[in-house]
This record gives sequence, C-alpha cells and structure tokens, in this order.
Amino acid sequence: MKEVELLFRINETRAQELRRELGKVFVQKVREIDTYFYPPHKDFEVSEKGRENLRVRENDSNKELTYKKVFYEKGEYSHSVEENLAIPDADKAVQLLKSLGFRVHFVIDKQREIFEEENYQITIDNVKGLGIFAEVEWTGSDGDEEEIRKSCARKAKSLGLDKIQDKGYLRLLEEAKD
Repeated sequence: MKEVELLFRINETRAQELRRELGKVFVQKVREIDTYFYPPHKDFEVSEKGRENLRVRENDSNKELTYKKVFYEKGEYSHSVEENLAIPDADKAVQLLKSLGFRVHFVIDKQREIFEEENYQITIDNVKGLGIFAEVEWTGSDGDEEEIRKSCARKAKSLGLDKIQDKGYLRLLEEAKD
C-alpha cells in the first residue's frame, strides 16, 4: 500500500490548539510501540533513493509485522510502500525474529492521538525521546504521489502546519544517538 504523509514538529501549545480544532473528528488515543529490526546479513542504510524498514508494531487494538520501503526524491521523503501482516502476538514475533538472527535496531514508544477528516488521518504523536509531532497522512485512494503530497500540504497549511520535518522518527532517533 502506498503511503503519503507529512510530518511536523510541534510544541504542546500547538498540540492543544490542534486538539481543539480537530475535536469533532477525534477517533482514539493509543500507545504504539514499534520495534525496528536489521536482518542478520545487512543494515537498512539510508541512501539518497530511500531505505527499508522491518518493524513489529503493537498497540491495544492492533499487532502487525511491517516491511516498509521509503522513497526519497532529491533527498526528501516522497512516499513509502508498506506490506503489513497482522500477527496475534507481538512479543512472540519479536522473539522469533531475534531467534532468526535479526537485531533490534530501535524501539519507538509513542502516545498517538488519531483524528480522521475527509481523506486524511491526522495524528498528534508524543514520541519518547523526541517530543511532539503532528502528521498528515493521505487515506484516500491511490493516485499521483506528487498531487497527493500537494493535497496533504494544503491540508496541513489549513491546520497551521507549515514547516515539514523531512526525517521520520527512526532517522531522528538514529541521529540523536550519534
């Protein structure tokens, strides 16, 4: 599934404003724990064309194993393609991957507030070790990535979000570690 999303670093005041503005379209609040893995034979390095990710995601209502290919255009996030597999037990999946030689790369722990409006999912994420972010993701049908990206940018602008965070949580945590 193609995924187009824009990420914005915000502060608590801006998060409160977004909560008030989007209150009518609030869906749920969840804690998500994403465990990212490297396979035994290589690391998923970032290149100018993109990167690969393998993760186990767990929250109250969903557990899944995801392979994600992130694409960059001119060094900036363009879109990603995800393959998701529902799993019954995240802990067992983590143990299975470790038994096969996969290495835990990072664990991302976040509190996520989800809002859905028109063809968009808007989230407010409080990410442990990184801070607060807003994300605008296209949930409509597939189409031209550039047009969808422009549509997401217009939606973000209508919410007062204008400075795109060009790196995702994983890359931000990787850089903070260095």
